[in-house]
Amino acid sequence: MSELRRFIVDTDTGSDDVWAVIEALRAVDVVRVEAITVVCGNLPLDLCVKNAMHAADAARTYVPPIYRGMERPIMRKQAFYAADIHGEDGLGGMNLPMPESPVENKHAVDAIIDIVMANSGEIEIVTCGPMTNLAMALLKEPKLAENIKKVWILGGSAGVSGNMTPTAEYNVYVDPEAADIVLDAGMDTVWVTWDTAVGETEITPEEVEMLLNSGSHTAQFCVRCTRKLREYYLSMYGRPSYSVIDSLVMTAALYPEIMEGVFQANCAVERIGTETRGYFRIDRDNRLKRSPNAAICPAVNVPLYKKHLFALLGAG
Repeated sequence: MSELRRFIVDTDTGSDDVWAVIEALRAVDVVRVEAITVVCGNLPLDLCVKNAMHAADAARTYVPPIYRGMERPIMRKQAFYAADIHGEDGLGGMNLPMPESPVENKHAVDAIIDIVMANSGEIEIVTCGPMTNLAMALLKEPKLAENIKKVWILGGSAGVSGNMTPTAEYNVYVDPEAADIVLDAGMDTVWVTWDTAVGETEITPEEVEMLLNSGSHTAQFCVRCTRKLREYYLSMYGRPSYSVIDSLVMTAALYPEIMEGVFQANCAVERIGTETRGYFRIDRDNRLKRSPNAAICPAVNVPLYKKHLFALLGAG
C-alpha cells in the first residue's frame, strides 16, 4: 500500500461539514487526518467545535487533535450564522450532549503553522468553511504557503448564482478578506465551486432511505444530522432532494478522479462592492491576460462521487 496522504480539515461544522469530516476519518486507506481545525461560520465557534467532536466520534475510526480557531471573520464582528439551515445545534435538532473527546489548548492558527512547518511539502488542507483560520496562519507565518502541499477549497461559483447572494457563495462571502489572502498566497489550490452542488449531486429521498436502512451507525447519524437541511430544501426550493455541499470538496480531495471540467484561471475576490462583496471572479478565457492562480472544479462525476461517498459512510 502506498504511503497515506496527510490532511488538515478546516471546518465550520454544520451538518454538511459533518459528512465531510466523517469521510476523511473513514478513508483510512487514503489519508491520515493530522488535525481538525475549527472556525466560526455556520454557527458560533463553540457549537462548531462541539459538532466537530461529534463528527469524529460518529466516524468510529480515530479522533485526531481538534483545535479551536477564529471566532469571527477578519473584518466583521461575526459570521452569518445558518441555524435556519442546519438547526440551532447545527445537527438538525439532535441536541446531543457534549462529547468526551478533548479539545487541544493550542489555537487552530498556530496548529496549522506548526503542523505544516514541521512537515514541509506533505500537508494538504481541506477548507469546508470560511477561510479565516488559514488566512490568519498565512499572515502570521510568511513561509507557510511555500510549505503547504495543496489546498482544497469549497468556495466560489462558476457560472451560477451564489447561495448567499446573487453574486456570492457563502464561504467566500462570509470572509472575503480571508479568501483573498488565500487566493493570492501562491499556493496550489483547487476550488470546488458551488456549481457542483446543483442538480444530480443532491441526495434523494431514496438514498436517504438506503442510508437509514444500511445498518451503518455512521450513515444513520449523517441522515439524522441533516434533517433540518432536508426540510430547508423542501420549504425553500420545493424539492425533497438536498445538497450535502461540503461532502463534494472532501470527496474530490480524497478521490480527484471524480472531478470533471477542471480548468486553470486567473481569479479574484471582490471585497468592497455593496452589491458584489464576496463575488469570486473567474477569468476562464484569460481576457485580462493574467497568469492563472487557481484550478476550478465546476462539476463532478455524479455516480462516482456517490459511490465513494456512500462507501465511506458504510452503506456502499
